[in-house]
Amino acid sequence: MKKQLLSSVAAAAIILGGTYGINEIRSGTAAAAPAVQQSQSKTLIGIAKAEAIALKAAPGQVESIDLEKKLSGTYYDIEIRQKNKEVDVRVDAYTGKVLSVRQDTDNDDDYDDDNYLSDAAASASGTQLITAAKASEAALAAVKGKVTDVDLDRDNGTAVYEVEIRNGRVKTEVGVDAYTGKVLYTDVDTDDDDD
Repeated sequence: MKKQLLSSVAAAAIILGGTYGINEIRSGTAAAAPAVQQSQSKTLIGIAKAEAIALKAAPGQVESIDLEKKLSGTYYDIEIRQKNKEVDVRVDAYTGKVLSVRQDTDNDDDYDDDNYLSDAAASASGTQLITAAKASEAALAAVKGKVTDVDLDRDNGTAVYEVEIRNGRVKTEVGVDAYTGKVLYTDVDTDDDDD
């Protein structure tokens, strides 16, 4: 008799707890649904606006811009070089709100003196690096789609923006001269390719 009574009490607790939990989940989902729908119906602010917002928060040279989609939301992750340190700025991809500004404390020598000096020499000679936004525009003129990643690559005295554009299942990397804005190459990769 005691076993039957305990079993009944335990079953009732599970049912009530499950019902309460489901109702809480439903009410939380119902409250969150308009916010999710609202953010999905908006359009992205774009690379140019995200870059301008990030540079107001942390002036310097934009080294990369990545469009990130996470459970917490969609944002642009912008890496900015300031002399010999790096700052990461996250900008909401729909509202343009600065989500965080974080100084990278990693001392990984990505920005050696040669690259910094070549940038300074180029600047002194009147040759300026174009912005990541201008590189994106040049890449989009050559390849249609949505820019998801822009990286400034410096090798042997040259600087090239590597712009990743997605169009459906096709991903294209477009190399853009970081001084002239000229498209140097396109490299097409489909999701079906074996890497």
